Amino acid sequence: MTTKRKTLITKTPVCRFQYTWVVEADTKYEPMWKVTCLIPMDKALDLEKELEGFLEEHKQEVKSADPDKKFKLANKPWSYEKIDDGEGEQDYFVVKTKMPTGGINRTTGEQWHMTPPVLFNADNQLMTEDEKQKVNKCGQGTLGQVNLRCQGYSGNFGVGVKIQPQAVKIHKHVEYVKSAQDFGFDAPSKAVIPLEADFDSNEF
Repeated sequence: MTTKRKTLITKTPVCRFQYTWVVEADTKYEPMWKVTCLIPMDKALDLEKELEGFLEEHKQEVKSADPDKKFKLANKPWSYEKIDDGEGEQDYFVVKTKMPTGGINRTTGEQWHMTPPVLFNADNQLMTEDEKQKVNKCGQGTLGQVNLRCQGYSGNFGVGVKIQPQAVKIHKHVEYVKSAQDFGFDAPSKAVIPLEADFDSNEF
């Protein structure tokens, strides 16, 4: 049975945005608002400690509620990665956020809807509809901050933390430009990287 847990509200430092869908939702699969935050290494430590501490506290709560049960730890939506940010490969602390636009309550059959991320411009003003349309597509080099709603979960997908983009401030917008691959040109050959497993290997 999935159990609702307490919530951590925090925010990122100024960082690069990647895979940004905060005006229109990404509808390729389940409709989602989402943004991946590429945080410079020298600004990452405080947020990493906060997220790791929240996860550890959540794990302890889950274990205390059912001490004889073995739990699998789901993949964390944060990690250190080497990312090509358009200026070459750099080391970043990567935080992946996503939030469904809505869904169906499996018990009642009723439809529910989430509130879209609140969007602010560089002057801390709520974005107008015109401003929102201008940042609907964000290219490499876009800088901003994200207010994060973090919630623990436990269930069939393991034990972990989900991170939703509650509000977004865009400090610098760079227009999205399609790549050569988007126009059908062959990409340079690269080694195949195996997909990550659904769960981390460790139990607790």
